[in-house]
Amino acid sequence: MISEAGRTSTATVFALVSATLMIAHQVGGKATRDAIFLSQYDITELPKMVIVAALMSLLGVVLISRLLTSFGPHRVIPTAFWVSAGLLLWNWSVYATRPELVAITLYLQMAVFGAVLISGFWSVVNERFDPHTAKQTIAKVAAAATLGGVIGGLLADRVAALLDVRAMLLVLAGLHLACGVSVTAIGRPRGPSSSDHDIEVSSGVQVLLGSRYLRLMGLLMVLVAVLAALVDFAFKSEAARQFTDEDALVGFFGRFYAAIGVATFLVQSALGPRILQRFGIGVTLAVMPAVVLMAGFINALTLRLWTLVLLRGGQIVFSNSFFRSAFELLYTPLPLSKKRSTKSIIDVASDRLGDVAGSGLILLLLAVVPNMRTTVVIFCAGGVAVLALLVISQLYGAYVQQLADNLRDGAITISDDEVLDATTRQTLAESSAASDREIIMSRIDGFRARQDAEDDDDAGHIRYGRAIAELTSGDTERVVACLEAGQVDGRLVPFLLPLLADEKVADQVRTELRWYVPRNIGAVTDALLDPDVPLAARQRIPSVLEVSHNPRVVRGLMDGLDDDDFAVRYSCARALSRMHERDADLTFSDEHVFAACARELSVESGEWNTRTIQSETSKPSDEDDLGPLDDPQINYALEHIFTLLSLVLDRDALQLSLRAVFSSDRGLRGTALEYLENVLPDEIRGLLWPHLGQISEGERRGRGRQALIEELRRGTRRNGKSS
Repeated sequence: MISEAGRTSTATVFALVSATLMIAHQVGGKATRDAIFLSQYDITELPKMVIVAALMSLLGVVLISRLLTSFGPHRVIPTAFWVSAGLLLWNWSVYATRPELVAITLYLQMAVFGAVLISGFWSVVNERFDPHTAKQTIAKVAAAATLGGVIGGLLADRVAALLDVRAMLLVLAGLHLACGVSVTAIGRPRGPSSSDHDIEVSSGVQVLLGSRYLRLMGLLMVLVAVLAALVDFAFKSEAARQFTDEDALVGFFGRFYAAIGVATFLVQSALGPRILQRFGIGVTLAVMPAVVLMAGFINALTLRLWTLVLLRGGQIVFSNSFFRSAFELLYTPLPLSKKRSTKSIIDVASDRLGDVAGSGLILLLLAVVPNMRTTVVIFCAGGVAVLALLVISQLYGAYVQQLADNLRDGAITISDDEVLDATTRQTLAESSAASDREIIMSRIDGFRARQDAEDDDDAGHIRYGRAIAELTSGDTERVVACLEAGQVDGRLVPFLLPLLADEKVADQVRTELRWYVPRNIGAVTDALLDPDVPLAARQRIPSVLEVSHNPRVVRGLMDGLDDDDFAVRYSCARALSRMHERDADLTFSDEHVFAACARELSVESGEWNTRTIQSETSKPSDEDDLGPLDDPQINYALEHIFTLLSLVLDRDALQLSLRAVFSSDRGLRGTALEYLENVLPDEIRGLLWPHLGQISEGERRGRGRQALIEELRRGTRRNGKSS
C-alpha cells in the first residue's frame, strides 16, 4: 500500500510535469499568437485586440469561477485543457485558408484559456498540499514552470524554422492534451471536496469586496497587469518595426521567450526559494516592480531594441518567478470557499481588468498624440510600478494578520475542554489582580480606620514590633492571625517577602504585598533578584509586582528574564505577559526579548528537557492554570519561549501556534509553521525549529488533510467532539 508520503511525492512529480508542459504551451502559444497577429494586422490594432480579449476573458472567469466552486479544480481544469486542445486542432485545420480569422480566434483563445488554466492549475496545487508544504512545493513548481518557458520558446523557434507556423498549432494542441492527463494525476485535494454541504458558497465578488486582504490582492494584480500591458506594447511596437516577415517574427519571439525562459529558470532555481525563505513574501513580491523601475530608467537614457528587451524581459522573468511563487502563497491563509470563489477573479479577472486599463491608456495616448514616443509609455509604466510597491507594503502586513486570524479562528477549538481552558485562562489572567485589589481595599479601609485611631506613638511601635515577632515566628497560625488582624503595613514588606515560600500562607502574603508594591518597588525587585531569598519566594514575587505597571516594575521583571534560575525567568515572563494582556499599550524591547529567547534556546538538550519550576502546589492559586498545555511534547522550556515571544508578537496567535504545531492534524500544524516562519526573526526560528518536532523535507511532503482555514475550524471542532 502506498504511504501518504509516497502519494504526496507522486503528486509533486506530476505537478512539476504539468507546470513544465503548461508554461511551454503558454510561451510557445504567445510567440505563435503574436507572430500571426502582427503579420496580419497593424500594431495600432493590438490595444483594441487586447481589450476585446480581456472582456472575453472576464466572461470566462465568471464561468470558470462557478465551475471551480461547484466541482473543484481537480475536475474542471483537466477538462478545460482538453477543450483548449480541441480548439487548437480546429485552428490548425482552417489556418491554410483563413489565417486572418485564426489570428483573432487564437488571440482570444490564449486570452480566455491561458490565464484561467494557469490559475486553475495553481488551485489544484494549492489545495493538494498543506500551507507549510505548499511553500516548499510551489517554489519547485515555479522552477519547473520556468523550464517549460525555455522549452516553449525553443519549440516556437525551431518549428517555425524547420516547418511553419501552422505546424506549431499542432504542437500546442499536443501540449494541452498532455497537460490534461498530468493535472489529473496530481490527485484530489487533501481536504473535503467542494461538494461538502458545510461549505457555504457565496458570490466571489461579494467576498472579495468584503475583505480588505482580498481587495489588496486584486488591486495588486490589476496594477501588475497594467504594468505588463504598457511594457509589452513598447516592446512589440519596436519589434514590429524591426521585423516584417511572419516567420522572422515567430523566430524572434521564440528566441526571446526561450532566452527569458532560461533566465527565469536560472533565477527561480538559484534564488527563488532562498529569497522567499530569507526575505519573506513582501520583498519577493517587490522585486519585479523594482526591476521595471530600474530598466525603465535605462530606457529613458537610451531607447533601443535591446533596452526594451531588457525591460520586457526583466518584467517577465521576475513576474513568472519571484512574483508568481510569492503571490500564490498569499492564498494559503484563506478558507476553501473563499479561495475557490475569488481566486479566478483575482488571478484572471483582475489581470484582464488591468489589460483593459493598460490598453485603454495606450489608446488614449495614441488618440491624443498619434506619433507618440515610446518613452511616454515607459514613463507611465514607471508610475504604475511605484503604485504596485505601495500596495505590496500594505499587503504583506495583511497577509501576516490573515494567518494570525486563521489560527485564532481554527486552532482554538481543538477540543471542547481546551476551549473552556483557554477562556478560563484568559479570564483569570485579566481579573485576578482586580479582584485581589477589591479584597485588599476592603481590608485596608478597616486597617486605616484603626490606624487613625492610634494617638500614641509608643503603641504604634509596640504594634509594629509585635507584628515582626509574629511574622518571623515560624508558626503558621501566628502568621495567619497577624495577617487577618490587619496589623501589617508597608514597613513590614521585607518580613513578608520570605513568607512567600511558605505554601500555607503564600496566597495571603501575596495579597498583602500587592497593596504595598507601588511604595516598595525597590525592596520587592531587589528580593526578586537576590539569590539568597528562597527560590519559591522569588518565583512568586513576579505575581506580586504585576499589579503595578510602573516602569521600575517593568524594568525589574525584564531584569528577571536574565536571572540564573529558570523558575525566576519563567515567572517573570508570565507576569509580563499578563500585564501586557491587561494593558495593550505596555511595550517591551524587541531586542531584549529576542536576546532572552536566543539564550534560552541555546542551551544543551539535556538542560532544555529538565527545565522545570517549583511543584504545581507551590504556585499561587491564580497561576495554577499557567503550566504547560496538556501535551507531553510541550514542556516548561518551550512554553517559556512562546511566552517571551508574546511580549512583542501576537499573543493569541502564538499560543494557538504552540497548540497547533503539535496537533495530529497535519494541515493545522502546517498553518502554524507557516505563521511562525513569517513572524520570527531568522536567528530565533533557526534555534526554535529543532524543538518543534521533526520538520524534515520528507515529512513536509507527507502532510495529512488539506490545511485550508475554514476546513481547519470545522475539522478541529469535529475532532474535539469525537475525542
